[in-house]
Amino acid sequence: MAYQGFSQSSGRTTSHRAVLPMTATVLPTTVSQLLSAAYIHSDTFTICDLELSQVSVVGIVRGYAPFVTNIQYSVDDMTGPPLKVMQWVNAEDCALMTSIPTGAYVKVIGSLVYYSGQRSLLAKDIRHIKDLNEITSHMLEVVQAQMQLFEKVFDVNMNTPAASLSGRLRGGHPEGMLPNGLSTTQGQVLQVIRRFSVHEHGISLCDLKRQLDSLMMMDIRTSLAVLLNEGHVFCTIDEHHFKSAVQ
Repeated sequence: MAYQGFSQSSGRTTSHRAVLPMTATVLPTTVSQLLSAAYIHSDTFTICDLELSQVSVVGIVRGYAPFVTNIQYSVDDMTGPPLKVMQWVNAEDCALMTSIPTGAYVKVIGSLVYYSGQRSLLAKDIRHIKDLNEITSHMLEVVQAQMQLFEKVFDVNMNTPAASLSGRLRGGHPEGMLPNGLSTTQGQVLQVIRRFSVHEHGISLCDLKRQLDSLMMMDIRTSLAVLLNEGHVFCTIDEHHFKSAVQ
């Protein structure tokens, strides 16, 4: 079954081979991907030759500014500079202006547009996220979508593919992958967590970032999502402390 992407700007339907973890018209993305998406014309953007219709982003609200006809949010998922998100409102929607506080996590579904010379996400829906599992879920969906779109194995940094699924092998494993099937970055995160698992509560996310100062926080969070999902690590006293399942 091919993924069907509908272009709002051109009104045509395009077919792609990948079957993606999304609804018929919503692609899970990061802010970095939207800011670097190829600009074709008008409000048409593409990622890996896939014409974007609606996309989803999960991030933190860094600030917002209410106007007469719209509210403009600054949403940051730590993969790049914050993205401007616009939501059109009318007089009956005034309650929206205080519904999402600064510092809250949100999930935004909308269309990428050029507005006042700047890329912005025109929001169809903005929802306050209270269950942090949704953040992990979105990260996994982004990784899976990119692997299927590019038909390659990616490191947690979506900008640099580790190896093609049909690419060369090194020591019986794809290049950039460890014997346990983890990427190099995931292996680094797991190694540090194992080292600190001797402590009662393991290692906190903040200490993990300090130990892996060369990695972006988004890479660490995405690696943690994979490690948790595959059972390599588990949470201890809260969702921000981790121990290795195997010492």
